Amino acid sequence: MSVIAFTSPGDAPGATTTAFAMALTWPSWVLLAECSPAGGQILRGYFQCHTPPVGGLWELALAAVHGSDAAEAAVWEQTIALDDEHQHLLLPGLVDPFQATELSAATWDNLTATLSALPFSVLADTGPISPEQPFALLRAAELVVVVMRPTLAQVAAARPRIARLRQALGPTVPLALCLIGERPYTVRDLRAELGEFAVTATMPIDEKAADVLSQGGGSDRARRRIEVSPLMRAARTATNHILSFTTAQRGALTGPSSGRAPGVGERRP
Repeated sequence: MSVIAFTSPGDAPGATTTAFAMALTWPSWVLLAECSPAGGQILRGYFQCHTPPVGGLWELALAAVHGSDAAEAAVWEQTIALDDEHQHLLLPGLVDPFQATELSAATWDNLTATLSALPFSVLADTGPISPEQPFALLRAAELVVVVMRPTLAQVAAARPRIARLRQALGPTVPLALCLIGERPYTVRDLRAELGEFAVTATMPIDEKAADVLSQGGGSDRARRRIEVSPLMRAARTATNHILSFTTAQRGALTGPSSGRAPGVGERRP
């Protein structure tokens, strides 16, 4: 299906929380894959480590060495359901960030092939823009979403990093911009400063909902309450914008529909 990658200029602007919120609001099957070299956050944050231990990305990487069949089987063994229907899944990231040094370029190529071949959407949190990022996965994405805060410090950090990212990805992978907050700079300001983006979105500063997603929340009631929060409403809107863009892009590449029914996780245009 499709891979949507999430990244940031660094300094914890909320990229993981944004990707997590969009995964929870995704209207069809989806896998949230924690692919940051710095390691995963959701198990120890949202789940407060209260989940059965799984190897996640690390075990999937080991399985991918043995071929696509082994990797596909490992996906189901190494994921955790985010909902009762098991349609929103999580592939936990590295527990030990030092393991990232053992993931070679060939390993990332295998992981990228595995995730790209899944019959539903994959939201990949690839960590901050840096030389250590999994660029094979970024290059395979239909869209790379840059998440940042519209502050002077973030703009200064983003300027050289986004330039390097554009250079590494080339013209075939479009970038999206997702701002966390609306001040002091606007989307228009950021476009003038950082270049054009294929899709833009703005997420509100919603500390209560963001805290539940990043730190747990202490109760199922708190988790249910955020479903109608400003953050989750904005995530649904951003998700729809991204899906509209990727569906249109896919249609432009493949031409008129063949009439085939969509597979698992696919959307009709």
